[in-house]
Amino acid sequence: TDAMSEPKTFEVSQGDFEDYNGICLVCGEIRYGGVEPDARGYPCEACETNTVVGLQEALLMGRISVALDEFA
Repeated sequence: TDAMSEPKTFEVSQGDFEDYNGICLVCGEIRYGGVEPDARGYPCEACETNTVVGLQEALLMGRISVALDEFA
């Protein structure tokens, strides 16, 4: 299968939206703090690509799903 044909989606928790967090669209690493909600192209320390986006941006792109917190 072609890895580029289907973009990966990642699951995050509702709590991840409470601060300025982002997610790497390559490896799924959460970057905690300092990421604007509509950010694109921020650096990922885990996989060394510039593919971190704000969580709200990732949600709008359809690249993340939000796990419902058990005690919400």
